[in-house]
Amino acid sequence: AVTIGLSKDLTIPITVRLRRLHTDTPPGLAAGSARYKDAAVLQRLSAVSRNSPMFVAVQLFDGSHNAMCEPRQTAYTAFHRNTREWDCCVRLPVLYSQAPLDAYLRFTVLEMVCTRVAEVGRGHLSLFDPAARTLRGGAYRVAVVAGGGLPVDPGAAARLLRPEHGGSGREAWLDRWAVASGNVDSMPHPSAPQYHLVLELPNLLLPVVFLDVSYGAPLAQPQPSLIHDAPQDDGANKATVLRALEVPAALVYDPDFHSASIASASSAREQPGTAGGTAAASCGAPRLDGPIERKFHSLAININNNSMLDKEAKPSPHMRDELARILLRPSSGVLHDHEKTLVWKFRYYFSSPGAPDEQASAPAPLQPTRQFFTKFLKCFNWENEYELDHAFREIVPLWGVDRIDIGDALELLSDNFNPRTLTAALRRRLIATTHANGRDINTAEETKIDKIFMYTKRLRHFAVARLRVASADELLLYLLQLVQALKYEPVLADDDVLDEAPLARFLIERAVANPKLGNYFYWYVKVENEDQLNRGHPWAPDALLGQPPGGASIYNIVLNLYIENLKAHSLKHKLPHYKHLKSQIAFIKKLTAIVELLRSSFRKNEPTPKKVQFLRDYLADSSNGMLKFSDPFPLPLDPSVVVCGCYPQECSVFKSSMAPLKITFKTITNFGSESAGSASFFGARKQYGRYPLMFKIGDDLRQDQLVIQIINLMDQLLKNENLNLKLTPYKILATSPIAGLIQFIPNETLDLVLSKNYAETESASGRDSRSRGSAESTTKNGILTYLQLHSRLKERDDVDEGSILGVKKDALANKSPQKAIVTDLGVSSKVMDNYVKSCAGYCVITYILGVGDRHLDNLLLSPNGKFWHADFGYILGRDPKPFPPMMKLPIQVIDGMGGMSHENFNIFKSYCFITYTTLRRNSNLILNLFQLMLNANIPDIQIDPKRAVEKVQDKFALEMTEEEAILHFQNLIIDSVNAFLPVVIDTLHSLAQYWRA
Repeated sequence: AVTIGLSKDLTIPITVRLRRLHTDTPPGLAAGSARYKDAAVLQRLSAVSRNSPMFVAVQLFDGSHNAMCEPRQTAYTAFHRNTREWDCCVRLPVLYSQAPLDAYLRFTVLEMVCTRVAEVGRGHLSLFDPAARTLRGGAYRVAVVAGGGLPVDPGAAARLLRPEHGGSGREAWLDRWAVASGNVDSMPHPSAPQYHLVLELPNLLLPVVFLDVSYGAPLAQPQPSLIHDAPQDDGANKATVLRALEVPAALVYDPDFHSASIASASSAREQPGTAGGTAAASCGAPRLDGPIERKFHSLAININNNSMLDKEAKPSPHMRDELARILLRPSSGVLHDHEKTLVWKFRYYFSSPGAPDEQASAPAPLQPTRQFFTKFLKCFNWENEYELDHAFREIVPLWGVDRIDIGDALELLSDNFNPRTLTAALRRRLIATTHANGRDINTAEETKIDKIFMYTKRLRHFAVARLRVASADELLLYLLQLVQALKYEPVLADDDVLDEAPLARFLIERAVANPKLGNYFYWYVKVENEDQLNRGHPWAPDALLGQPPGGASIYNIVLNLYIENLKAHSLKHKLPHYKHLKSQIAFIKKLTAIVELLRSSFRKNEPTPKKVQFLRDYLADSSNGMLKFSDPFPLPLDPSVVVCGCYPQECSVFKSSMAPLKITFKTITNFGSESAGSASFFGARKQYGRYPLMFKIGDDLRQDQLVIQIINLMDQLLKNENLNLKLTPYKILATSPIAGLIQFIPNETLDLVLSKNYAETESASGRDSRSRGSAESTTKNGILTYLQLHSRLKERDDVDEGSILGVKKDALANKSPQKAIVTDLGVSSKVMDNYVKSCAGYCVITYILGVGDRHLDNLLLSPNGKFWHADFGYILGRDPKPFPPMMKLPIQVIDGMGGMSHENFNIFKSYCFITYTTLRRNSNLILNLFQLMLNANIPDIQIDPKRAVEKVQDKFALEMTEEEAILHFQNLIIDSVNAFLPVVIDTLHSLAQYWRA
């Protein structure tokens, strides 16, 4: 057992012993000539003498940088031997029990300049260790910096001298290195510190842990003097003994603040490397705003006092505006105490069947009340049984699944409402009190935990009920995130307890019933299961929640249950779905074996043509089972495509050390139709097609898969507003954490398009139009020449598919911009329209997602005029190149549509503005999807999971009005087109690629 003390019981003044002002490189003194040139130099004695007098003022501040006392200053001390040493104690008129957790000391070094006090520099040191929440003690070196501002982290400014803390014995050679490296661990300052203030804090016999639940009445007189044993100058490991005269104080105990303080402090420590800690803080206990604010919030939502009055409460116009602002806030935002009180007060007003959004005469500010449900679940303390019971017995039953959006259902399945996160503080407290008291489990705490698990399970059932309304195609848009939400399901052992996991049960049922949904569900779950096996079950539940048999992860259990249910369903209804799944698994194994065979048969530096010929010979050999499949099966990458073999002569190997394969498969385009089925019975010919794809081993494609999924979702959201931007969300499927399939779409890179010398095949109309001078400057642009060339070729017109989400009644009917103008460019209207729209769509989407590493080799152009992006290895603002642009929009792309002076540029900007404002209105759904991906093993999310959602949210600029957002985006377009540095980097990249080839 470890004996500790509590800071609330330490009723002695805060004391600091100031030793000396240390410097490794003493500042140079003013030269004699400088003294004659400027007489003011002599007024600052430190510029002419290293023994000039200096003073130190010590003051205590709280975390909000408010002074808690007047500064205390050292007395005059005569210095000698070029050393400024005070060796005196400074006692502050503040007790340790009165200091908050984020309190810090400010040390201001002063000197006299011409009879006035002048500041030499400042240093800061936190009173408590923020990581261990214990009182600091021992010797420290604090960096003193001229003009030091407010500290970002006061505790990071000090270099801990470990021998004084009993960490290790004294070694002279080690002490020299420790002192010399003191500046490395200091917090960053505007300028390098010239001085370090060496000081000592009292070294107590016991570790003192912060706990602040008692409040002393203000004292008219300061506390009695502090009697202490002087610290030893030799620096040995001797503790400073503190003795204080006990002075009785009027103490006020607040049980509400006591429980909330512990819960909030515990929530802040929950899962420091993940997003779980912030989730608990937002849904559980409120933040530590202070005892007065907390008591007011507790009284404001007291059910016994105002429940009857709240049933008739209606917001005033001012409150309606405030509520609208709260409800429109993204789900990742944290509600303040006064906002929680406001939401709670009008819970009946928004939850009643005649809610404002269901009334024909609803006020305009209250239209977005569908978001009220999730905001309400965050406005009360989940550890308060009265509030929790009232919310789930009185308010939640008033809400039906038709009153919330799909984005809110996704939030209910996220870590924000994970019972393990919400009960983390309770469970820790339960274990701590049990171990400390040696008694049985506290039944009151155990009851709270059981209730939270029961109510969160009800929320998951409610969210799943909302998902049941969605079609299979709509579920496919969110399936990647729904698979991630399985992490927060209760533990499964067998099929008997499947009712305890509503989301798992629902996904398995829908995946078995729908082959397309089941195809992607299997591969998503399989990849997550393999990833968890590689990472050592990071999401295996703890002992309090039960452990599945054999230590299996949640994904392993769900995967086995899905395969068992799929097999039983296929046998019962005589369907080939289970057989197709086995064929897909064998197919991926064959592709993996081919890549491994290529790597083992050839060295890395061998010519690529040899590898290509080897691949073609291998595929052409019928004994290898790739030329013709015995049974056609759906392609894992796109289950709507049925493959029956391959075309060996159209296959290749890319020039890379990983030897990715490009294989063109033979497809049956009329597979499954009744006419084709009857014809095949009599031996009639089938209709065949081609489907090229790339298989790659060695890269984790899950980040690219996520980006393509978000692009596909945004495309559907835009089509839902009757806005088709001709995007190209090509297919990507990760088949393992290090392998996957990528759809191959005919294209040319912008680098190749701009450098290629096209043959002169221009039509007479094109020449006539240019002879008039309307587009003379644009004919030299490679993109425009490429579009002119392919406009004359007979290309198959793409079928414009509508949104699977349907089209809103108030969708853009006649508000969309006019089509691109092509009368003076020699390009067909279809091709130019595709080009302008796709440029606008990807311009906005890549900006929102923060796609980086954009160069002319991953900006692609298809023969039908569609512009698109590839290779999403850098997202959320990451970029391997210095000074990346906010938006990648080369001037060559604008020249391809006629230039900045052409009307097409204005049409392009109009599409950008409509796209940006439309996606801003759907930001809540997009942010919730990223929220569910925080614990996925996505590289650019795992770099900083706490800020991943915030980075996307910042790009939406939700704090701006729609007009301000449009102006903001217009400035981005102009800045990106006129940027010079990206042009230089693109040129250097092209040169590097040329010499590498």
